[in-house]
Amino acid sequence: MKLTIFGSSKNPPALFLHGYGAHPRLYQKFVDRLAQTHHVFVPEIFGLNGICRQNFGENLEAISRMMHEEKLTASHVVGHSYGALAVMHLAAEFGDLKDAVAVNPLLPGVFTPQKLGLQLRNMQRDLSHATGEIRGVLTNPVVGATYGANLAANPLGYLRGAAEALTTTLPKQKSMTPTRVIYADLDTLFHLDDADLKPWRSMLPNITFEPVANYSHNWLIYHGEYAHEKIFPRRS
Repeated sequence: MKLTIFGSSKNPPALFLHGYGAHPRLYQKFVDRLAQTHHVFVPEIFGLNGICRQNFGENLEAISRMMHEEKLTASHVVGHSYGALAVMHLAAEFGDLKDAVAVNPLLPGVFTPQKLGLQLRNMQRDLSHATGEIRGVLTNPVVGATYGANLAANPLGYLRGAAEALTTTLPKQKSMTPTRVIYADLDTLFHLDDADLKPWRSMLPNITFEPVANYSHNWLIYHGEYAHEKIFPRRS
């Protein structure tokens, strides 16, 4: 896998895992901000560029090997969407991690008929905010076009890989790693609340749920400075 490193090696290490079907450069503002205080490792593994591993288990194995090779087993880890689900598995696997931050994780089991009404309301609210997904794409066409091109390049692969993640099983390990689930609540893909973390609490007893109002699934993390202040307020 391609690995890009940002920031000074004198800073504490951090691993950043991007969302599925995207490209690390879409997150550059956030990574650049994080690199002011951390030595940031960004593997390119979830994109649809011909080298993507679409099997979630294989992705985790590849990342775990990389973490051992780069001595990141006691680092900070941050992930978004599909990458956030991977972060939660890594938090359970590596008990020495400083902490784990999962931004709008693609959690298995969240697509339920009971949540359809919540999803529709999220979509209605999304249209009212420039930080929502629909208006966000219109106001930042470069990001929207880049993501769309990745998706158009392999739409069946995208759906297959996403389905693989959504049917993955819970991790078997248990860890006391402090794990924060950041949820931007203008989410047009799925709706999360604290109750959705219940199955994870036996593996990650130190997990917390932190909603962020009026930002969407993607646009919270694409907005570098704002996202950093929301995700790392105690380190700013």
